[in-house]
Amino acid sequence: MEQIEKENCRLFDSGRFNDIVLAYLVLSMKAANTPHKDAMELLDTMGHAFDEMTAEEALNRYRGALSH
Repeated sequence: MEQIEKENCRLFDSGRFNDIVLAYLVLSMKAANTPHKDAMELLDTMGHAFDEMTAEEALNRYRGALSH
């Protein structure tokens, strides 16, 4: 991971962008007609993910999942 990407991850870990990410997620779920119950579960899970792992960890897991 390049230094600029690590700096971006540290900035994201500040929590300043959580609402923006959640806004995109909600808009996407609405556009996909996601059932309310499923949407609420996903938002709850997303909140826990923000709390339980760093942005760098999440990015590495995401990239690992894409390569399989």
